[in-house]
Amino acid sequence: MKNHTIPLTGRDSLIPNKFTWRFLAISRSDRNAKPCRMSVEAHTEREARQVLSPHFILSLAARLPVLEVRHD
Repeated sequence: MKNHTIPLTGRDSLIPNKFTWRFLAISRSDRNAKPCRMSVEAHTEREARQVLSPHFILSLAARLPVLEVRHD
């Protein structure tokens, strides 16, 4: 399956998990800009890059699971 993520627990889900994607980013419009950390929530890295890439040159730094709030 394309763009399908299997959780680390090994169980397969029909709804892909969302992740926080962190990138080291440099502004495309400011040649003197210093690198900064940018974060975005998305299901895939491609999705996350589509949000930021029009404005930044990106280098992947981390993929972190988004923890859902659970009410018992």
